[in-house]
Order: sequence, then structure tokens, then C-alpha cells
Amino acid sequence: MNKKVKVGFFSLASCEGCYVDILNLDDKLLDILKYVEIVESRIFGIPKRSEELDVAFIEGAITCEEEIERAKEIRKRSKIVVALGDCACSGGKFMFKNFGFTGAKINQPPGKENFITEPIDKYIKVDYYLPGCPAKREEFVELVYSLLANRRFAEKPHSVCSECILYENDCLLEKGIPCLGPITQGGCGALCPTNGRGCFGCRGLYEDANIDGLIEAFKKHNIPIPDYLYELKKKLVEAAKHE
Repeated sequence: MNKKVKVGFFSLASCEGCYVDILNLDDKLLDILKYVEIVESRIFGIPKRSEELDVAFIEGAITCEEEIERAKEIRKRSKIVVALGDCACSGGKFMFKNFGFTGAKINQPPGKENFITEPIDKYIKVDYYLPGCPAKREEFVELVYSLLANRRFAEKPHSVCSECILYENDCLLEKGIPCLGPITQGGCGALCPTNGRGCFGCRGLYEDANIDGLIEAFKKHNIPIPDYLYELKKKLVEAAKHE
């Protein structure tokens, strides 16, 4: 490779936890920097240079007009755009954005009574997605090396539930513990269920998710069915009508 790939890291409305996790790659990050030049990144202390980029990583959701324009500006000068983390991929609040999660009320910013977070692909084209909260650092490395080798990065085509089966985990649903693994995109290694915690959907909805099946599983094991599952089902039905 004769020249380094020019990369920018950008933040919209987010905690920047994905970038913190990337910094924890330590030696692996140093290896990547042999082939990559970070030309713009506030969190890495590299000021804006407004030049063309080979790859732009965008973390964070869109919550205002200013962020829409910022995302469009980044897209215009980038050959490839990667949505980094759940906020950028699905708008945050995991797969239940904009209609609540576990019944908790969302604190609204002053003057933002109808505060809504949106994924960046509502306003710009996204080439690759790295879901998760935070995005998994191993997938970040895999994506970077795929791009360096001019290979298409393959997103994980299975659910978290499939990974639990692979690791021979006991099913949490059968223990009466709410778990969204059957409808959540895999790739995390079933991290939460493996440690006895129900999956809460931070990697977004699995492509072949069966919402009705999960609702029936909740009923079978006497697990209270949260309203957001019915809302999610309704959203998917509405989306299917417009396809």
C-alpha cells in the first residue's frame, strides 16, 4: 500500500463511549495506524481540516437540524461512511427508540418536549454499520482490515439467541428472565446472557426477528410483556406496508 487511508472520527449526539473503547485497543490500534492516517477527530485531538476522506466513522444520533447538516457535510466529502455504535445505527435507546424502553421516562431537554433521536441513515447514505453499546472493538478491527484489503465487511447474519446456543448457555427465558436475544442481531458473543443478564437489544433488530414468537415465549414462561414489544411489532408492520 503506497499511501495511508485517510480517516475521520466524528461525534453527533452521543457519550463517545465507542471511541473510548477503540482507544482501549492499545497495540492493535498502533498496528492499524501503520496503514491509516487520522486526519480529523476532536476526541483524538486532531482539528478539523475539511479535506476529503476515504472513511468517516460517525458516532451518535441525530437530534437537531445542526446535526443533520453536519452529517450531510461529512457524507459529501467521504468515500465510505460507517455508523459506529447503537446511537448512529438506530438512533439510540436501542431498538426501542422514540417509544420508550422498559417503561422508563426519557428526560426531555429544555424546550424539547417532543425530543426524538434518529439514526444517521435517515438523512445520509451509510455504507457499513457497527452496532452495539459500545460498538465491539473486535468488529471495528475486522472492518478496518476488510477495508484495507478491499474486501466487503460481512455483518453478522444471526441472532444473539443463536450465539447462546453455540456457547451452550442456559436459556434465560426458561428461567423467567426477560431477554431479547431471539430478536437481536448477533455479533457480541452473547455477552450479557453468558453473564446471566438478559439481552436488552443494544445491537438492534435481527433481520429475521419473530416478534410474535418472542411475545409467546414471554407468555409461556410467565414473563410480563412490556408494551414496547407491541409497539415494535406495530412499527415493523407499518414499515412493511411502505416497502
